[in-house]
Amino acid sequence: MVLLTSSTVSAIISMAVIALFTILLFFSGYVLQQQSVRNIQNAIRPRSDPASLKDHGAAFPKSQKRGLAGPDLGLGDDQGILQGSQNSRAKGNYAYLQLLSSPDPSDICSAILFFKQLATNGTAVQDRLFMYPEQWDRMSAKKLGKPASVALSILHAASIKYGIWLLPIDMTAATSQGYETTDTKLLRLGQIQFMQYDSVLYVQSPGIVLDTERLDDVLLSRPLPGRHDKKRLESFNNEAWIPMALRAERDDRLPPVYLITVNNVGGGHVQARTHIPNVALPGFGSLITPPWGYKPGDTGDETIQQPAYVYFENDRDGQVKWAGNPLFGTWRAQQSEVCEGLDLDDDIYHEQ
Repeated sequence: MVLLTSSTVSAIISMAVIALFTILLFFSGYVLQQQSVRNIQNAIRPRSDPASLKDHGAAFPKSQKRGLAGPDLGLGDDQGILQGSQNSRAKGNYAYLQLLSSPDPSDICSAILFFKQLATNGTAVQDRLFMYPEQWDRMSAKKLGKPASVALSILHAASIKYGIWLLPIDMTAATSQGYETTDTKLLRLGQIQFMQYDSVLYVQSPGIVLDTERLDDVLLSRPLPGRHDKKRLESFNNEAWIPMALRAERDDRLPPVYLITVNNVGGGHVQARTHIPNVALPGFGSLITPPWGYKPGDTGDETIQQPAYVYFENDRDGQVKWAGNPLFGTWRAQQSEVCEGLDLDDDIYHEQ
């Protein structure tokens, strides 16, 4: 018979407890791992062309994106989301885009307003995209700024309500080389996300939609350049669209209206084509304008049509110009509705 000392018994008990907790920890980790695997499997969708996405990250598959446009969003009837016959106008796969490289709460709220106006007024264009630096999602509210953090929370809620696809873009390729995060660099790194679209139309925020159907005409009323094709004249000699290269290394800002088409040309390469509208083309060039293109009040001339979208300009301090902008008050009131409780007139929101 072996007699155990109290120290030996204590050591055995300690080892047993450690072994028990190790086993429990192992099984807990195994359960969590299996759950994560199942979540990842559920989230994965087949990619349309894996070779074309090499070194760029995956774009959203068409089948996945279509799910947001249907009635299962839980948008109630009071939201006035129109589908069906309106979407039949679009014979291709198109999207509207707004992007921001700086987390300005006012601009974020203006983008939300833009997407709300599209969704509640029955746009025929299928998808609505918002592109921003991925680092925003990793920044604390203190570093981001409380108003910006609140605005982003409202944006995430609005993405479900109004069918907005949020596209966080990894900017490491630019920032690791000492470049600042700009609108042009954001688009350069994120344009691969447009592979599944025939064309994506970027319009500058802040701004206000005046006529959704006529705004759709920017994409739907005239032939688009699309992919370069010697057999299709509109692809290289287009009356409505003028080629303008994306010069991310030279320019910080994008044109206020920008048409982007990204195509797979084989061999793991893509072709990105960018255009601006021909503002001299009657009935087309005036669909999107700065504030001076809007005629307040009754002009008495039925031949004069108001623009479909008015984008705003900033002053030297980076604030939206209110002088000479007859739509400023309307825009501010509607903007405050989508970001209720956020004081957009308080200069504190510019603090980083």
